[in-house]
Amino acid sequence: MKVDNLLTQFLYQHKRLSLPGIGTFTTDGGSVQFDNNSDKELSQDLVNYIKTHTGKMQSLAISDLESFIMLNKQFLNIGKALYMEGIGTLVKTKEGNFEFTPGGVVTERLEDLRPTQPSAFDETAPRYDQQNVASRLIVILLVVLTIGLVGWGAWYLFKQNSETNLPEQTAVPISEPVQDSLKIIPDSNTIMNPVDSLRNSDTSISRRPVTLAGSGETGSWKFIIEEATRGRALRRFDQLKTMGKSILMETSDSVTYKLYFSLPASPSDTARIRDSLKLFYNSKKVIVE
Repeated sequence: MKVDNLLTQFLYQHKRLSLPGIGTFTTDGGSVQFDNNSDKELSQDLVNYIKTHTGKMQSLAISDLESFIMLNKQFLNIGKALYMEGIGTLVKTKEGNFEFTPGGVVTERLEDLRPTQPSAFDETAPRYDQQNVASRLIVILLVVLTIGLVGWGAWYLFKQNSETNLPEQTAVPISEPVQDSLKIIPDSNTIMNPVDSLRNSDTSISRRPVTLAGSGETGSWKFIIEEATRGRALRRFDQLKTMGKSILMETSDSVTYKLYFSLPASPSDTARIRDSLKLFYNSKKVIVE
């Protein structure tokens, strides 16, 4: 209900309505009279009446009344008329006073104008609404579920990205040569520097190719299982060394690093060994040199 309607009903009930800065309205039940004199402050009865019928806190009820009075005083000062239904019309004269013209009496009963919902600050109103409590619980449950789904999705994406950066090796047994045969000391024609020297300087990495035996004889072959940048190559090298593999590493340009095994084999066996290494180490491509 609007403030001006509540003011009208308050006047009919209490027979007196004083608006600070505007004036005072009185009624005997038949007509309304107006006096330019008014109270300096809002009456507590009026504040309580507005609070009860709007369901607002006292501070908000006072704010509504003060805003109503201030706004209408401004209208009156610029020559606008203030019409209050059931009370009458006010206009400002040249002398600075307000001239009042009574209006028609409101015959509608107060009970018909009261809000259907009780005030939250009415002591006689129920403290809890079971329907509202149930609705709030449903909302809270939906919020918790949404947060849980978002958290699970973030965790799942993080796990997927981690697995993509360092794929898990599939443990698939290979045919000959067996795992022990991978731990072979390179022949005398192959020169390799210790791994520690690789971490100190790229120039310390051996750049001499492996010497291959004759096409019909067993010789030492390089089976390159991965070519990667320095950071990736070092992590993969350490991982395989931790697993006890006889992995080797070299580079020719300090940009691309090759991870490989040096294995003895005849030319006819290189294809079979290459396929076995590709399957076991989950490599996209194994190069034989």
